[in-house]
Amino acid sequence: MKPTLLLAALLFAAWCGPCSLAQEAPKPFPETNPQAEPPSQPTEGPGSTAYAHAAVETHDQGVGGEHFWVYTPAEPRPAKAPVVCFVHGYGALEPEPYLGWLKHICRRGAIVIYPQYQAHGLEPTSNYAPNSAKAVLEAFAWLEADQQRVQPDKDKFAIVGHSAGGMTTGNLAADWETLKLPKPRAAMPVQPGRAFSYTAAAQKNGLIPLSDFARIPADCLLLPVFGDSDATVGAWCARKIFADASAVKPENKNLVEFRSCLYCSQRLVAHHTTPAATVEEHDALDWYGYWKLLDGLTDAAFHGKNREYALGNTEKQRFMGKYSDGRPVCELSVTLGDAKVDPDQAYEPRYARDGSPFNNGPKRREERPRREAPPEEPRKREEKPAPAPEGEREEEF
Repeated sequence: MKPTLLLAALLFAAWCGPCSLAQEAPKPFPETNPQAEPPSQPTEGPGSTAYAHAAVETHDQGVGGEHFWVYTPAEPRPAKAPVVCFVHGYGALEPEPYLGWLKHICRRGAIVIYPQYQAHGLEPTSNYAPNSAKAVLEAFAWLEADQQRVQPDKDKFAIVGHSAGGMTTGNLAADWETLKLPKPRAAMPVQPGRAFSYTAAAQKNGLIPLSDFARIPADCLLLPVFGDSDATVGAWCARKIFADASAVKPENKNLVEFRSCLYCSQRLVAHHTTPAATVEEHDALDWYGYWKLLDGLTDAAFHGKNREYALGNTEKQRFMGKYSDGRPVCELSVTLGDAKVDPDQAYEPRYARDGSPFNNGPKRREERPRREAPPEEPRKREEKPAPAPEGEREEEF
């Protein structure tokens, strides 16, 4: 070979060697890594610690099923703010189980109204939506009675709720005109349920009324959410709201499934109570999941930004953060608004709360299908609830 050709070949090999190494596929992550740490809360964007306000002011008014809490942003205190109605799960008559999320919403710049809607555990289910609506209207009146308080921007109104509150969220969004509420710009029913069972039959026969979801406004941003390991209410109601909300434009609605991730020792299991977030306890399922989705949804509805964090099956919507070793947390599964969804599609929880396979051996009491509520009228309001035997109390839902 001529010297010039030999030199060229050597130079080409020297140049290609590093390139070929740089293009090698990254090593796959192991199936599990007990030493890995779950993600921390992001510092910017929806779900993050980037708060517009340093403090929250708390007020409560009313009695019984019409009692409500109002959270207003402070430091600095705005003259006016959008409004988010947060509808709690069954039996959560005090806001503490959700207080971390409530304060997160408020510190981002919204007034949060938390209607109690149940005087006690035997509140007739037909009262859930009317009581919630009345509390919202009473909260508006209370805020507007003193112009020194943060004033509600009724043109920017959203509803979010968990479990029985998720079902009520769908009903409020559908019946907003009858209930004299502001038109909902966004609605997020989180793990909505009507009975203590994940079976479709139980949910179809549940006691909480089903409104005509076709009345949810076309421009409402709608995001029903369920978990892959919810042994309490399953997926039927979330699918039902999504499927029946026929007036909502396809681009304005998604159905989202949270997927459990068991990669490290701190397992992220998408069971029924994961949306509960106290001031001290919240995690990646909150920051990158429930909080991020609602933040993106309300940002899009109120301010015309961050839509990609809540809708469209985008990377930002699905992304759930990364473990300390770089492995991504299992992404959200998103169904777009033009998809045909059958609420009766089979559903079986994937994991028990400890991360073991749900069908691996006998189920614990709290993970068996709940007793299926018969389609009968609820007991009268004046009846006092009898305490359940120790060890057999129903969980909040």
